[in-house]
Amino acid sequence: MLSVSTVFLSGLWAGLSLSSGPDSSVVLLESTVVTASRTEQRVENTTVSVDVLPLRVLEEKANARVEQVIQMAPGVTLQDGQANIRSGSGWSLGAGSRVLVLVDGLPALSPDAGGVLWNAMPMEAVQQIEVVKGASSSLYGSSALNGVIHLRTWEPSQNLRVRVSTMAECYDKPKMRSLGWWDQPRGRGALRFAVSDSRGESNQHGWVVHGQVFGDQGYQYLVGDQSSRLHLKYRYKPSSRLEVGLQGQWWNSDRSSSLIWEDYRLGYTPLDSSATLTQSQLGALTGHVKYRVGRSLHTLQIRQMAYANQSGLDSNDYSNEGASLHAEYLLQHFASNGWTYTAGALWLSSDMNAVLFSGAHTAINQAVFAQADWKKSQWDVNLGLRWESFQVDGLQASKPVFRAGSHYAITPVSHLRASLAQGFRFPSIAERFSASAAGALQVFPNPSLQPESGWTGEIGYKQLLRKGNFQGYVDAAFFWTQFENMLEFTFGKWGNLPGTTLANYGFTSLNVGSTRITGLELSAAARAKWGPWIVEGMAGYTYAQPISLDPTYAYATDMDGAALSYTSTSLDPSKGILKYRYVHTAKSDINLRYGRWSLGSSLRYNSFMSNIDAIFTDPLIAIFVPGVADSRYQLNQGDLFLDIRLLARLTDQWTLQCAVTNAANRMASPRPALLSEPRTFSLQLTYALN
Repeated sequence: MLSVSTVFLSGLWAGLSLSSGPDSSVVLLESTVVTASRTEQRVENTTVSVDVLPLRVLEEKANARVEQVIQMAPGVTLQDGQANIRSGSGWSLGAGSRVLVLVDGLPALSPDAGGVLWNAMPMEAVQQIEVVKGASSSLYGSSALNGVIHLRTWEPSQNLRVRVSTMAECYDKPKMRSLGWWDQPRGRGALRFAVSDSRGESNQHGWVVHGQVFGDQGYQYLVGDQSSRLHLKYRYKPSSRLEVGLQGQWWNSDRSSSLIWEDYRLGYTPLDSSATLTQSQLGALTGHVKYRVGRSLHTLQIRQMAYANQSGLDSNDYSNEGASLHAEYLLQHFASNGWTYTAGALWLSSDMNAVLFSGAHTAINQAVFAQADWKKSQWDVNLGLRWESFQVDGLQASKPVFRAGSHYAITPVSHLRASLAQGFRFPSIAERFSASAAGALQVFPNPSLQPESGWTGEIGYKQLLRKGNFQGYVDAAFFWTQFENMLEFTFGKWGNLPGTTLANYGFTSLNVGSTRITGLELSAAARAKWGPWIVEGMAGYTYAQPISLDPTYAYATDMDGAALSYTSTSLDPSKGILKYRYVHTAKSDINLRYGRWSLGSSLRYNSFMSNIDAIFTDPLIAIFVPGVADSRYQLNQGDLFLDIRLLARLTDQWTLQCAVTNAANRMASPRPALLSEPRTFSLQLTYALN
C-alpha cells in the first residue's frame, strides 16, 4: 500500500512545474478555516494539518448520517461510532473521546459519556467540515487530545436560501445467507430541511431554521433508530460593532443498541436476541454577544443544556439525566504589526444523576488560555498556552499545556509547516462510573482512573498545482504522538460474583502506560475541466505505527490475580501494535460531471486489525461469545468498500440522486463481535434555492 501511494504522490510531484504564472497561488481548492487558530486563515497557511471536506461530498452523496462524510477525511476512522485520527484511539464504546467534535465553535460531546451523538449533529445545514489533526488542547481543552472535528453550519444569508431533501435507503441481503434474518425489505429514510434569510436595514435581523426526521429499521435484529431534531439560529446586528445571537436545539431519539453478536454466522443477531432500549431527549439554548472596539473583538458565549436518557435491558435500569452550563469568553486583538492575540476563559459545570453511574455526580471544568499569532511576508508563527482544571466528586487534576507552530511559504505555491502541541484529557463520568451489561457481559466502573496526557509533533509540506483548467494540491506530513497514562477499553475478568461465569467478564477502562504513534500521511485533491467535462477528486493515505513503549509493564490485576500488560492481554503482541488500530488506511473520492449529470465513486480501505484483546479467543469466553476467531480468519484481508452514485440535475433547483453503498457487499468487523452493514441502495431528491 505504501509503495502504491508513493508512486501516486510521485506522479503528482512531477506536476509541480504546472504551478507557474502570476495566478498560480489561486486555486479553487483553497479554503478559509477557523479551527486551527480560532482566526480565519487560508488552509495552506496553517501550522498544523487541516483537512476541509468538499461540500459536494456532503451534498452529492446520499449520506444517512454525518459520520459517513467525516470518515472520508484522510486518517480519520470511526469504529462503532468512535472517531479517531491517525490511530490516536482504539475502541471505547462511546465512553470518552480523544477527538473533540465542535458545532459552530462549541463542544458537541455528551456531558456524561464524553461521546458523540452523531444523529444529533445538524448535517442538513453543514456548510464546511474542518478536521484538525494532532493535540489541540491548548485551544480547545481536554477532549482535543487527538484532534478536532468542526462542523460549521449555515449563517443567515442575505437572500432567502432553502434546501430540502428526502432520502430512502434499502438494505440488501448479505452474501452470508445466515446473516439475512429479515424476510421483508428493511431500510432507513430521512426528511431534512434548512432555511436561512435576513431582513431589515442592512440585513440587521438574520435567522436559520433547520431540522430532520429520521427513521432506521436497522440491519441488526431488534436494533433500530427513530429520531427528530430542530435547530434555530437568530442573529441581530444593530451596527458593524455589535452582534447578538440566540440558538436553540431540540433532539428526540428512540433507539436500540447491541454490544455483542450471537455468533459470527448470526452476526446481525444480538447476544441472547436482546437489545438495550434508549429514549433520549436533549435541549440546549445558546446565547452570544460579539462586540468590536477598534482592533479588539470580545465574544461571550453561554449555553445551557439539559438531557435525559431512559434506558434499560430486561430488568436492568441504565437511565440517567443531567444538565450542563458552558460559559466562554474570548478576546482577540488584531494588531497592525502582523500580530493577533487571543485570550479567553472557560467555565463548564455538569450535574447528573444516574442509576447507570451509581448515583449523582458533579463535574467542573475551568480553563484560561492565550495564544499569539504572528504573520509577516512568508511566515506564520503561533505560540499558545492553556491551564486546565477538572474536579469530579472530589478528584481534582490540573495541568498546563503548550503549543507552538510555524508555516513558511517557500514560494506562493510551496508551503512548509511544523508544529509541536501538548494535550491533556480527564476521564469522562462514564469511563469512571459506568456499570451496565450487554446480555451476560458487563461494563465495569473504574473510579481510580487517572488523566492521560501527551504531545504531537508534525512536519508537513503542501504543494499547490495549477495549469490552465487543472488545479489542485498534494500534501505530505510526518507525525509523532506520545501518550502517558493512556486510557484503553479492555476486556477481561473484573467481577467476583460466586457461581457465575460470563457475568464476571466484560469491559473496563484502564490506564495502560506509555504509547507512541508515528507515521506518514499523504493526501491530494484536484479539479480539471475539459470542455463540458469536469473532474473533481481527492485521495489520502495514512501509515501509522501505534506501539506500546513498555510492553511488559503491568498496569492492572484482574480478579484472578493475574498481572495484565500489553504483552499478556494482546492477541498478537509480536509487532507491538496497539489493540484495535489500523496500520494502513486509504480514502479516495472522484466525481465526473457533464452538463446536468454527475457520476461519482468513493473508496475506503482499512488494513486488517492485527491486534485485539486475547481473551476474546479464550475457549471459555468463546463458548459465550462465539465466532470471533472465525471472523478474524474469514475477514483477514482488511476492509475495502466501494460506493457509487449518479446524480441528475432535473432543473436549476431540483436534483435526483441514486447510489449504491458498499457496492461489492463486502463484510467487515470494525471491532470484535460486530459486523458492518451490508450493501444499501438509496434515492435522494433535493430542492435547493440559492
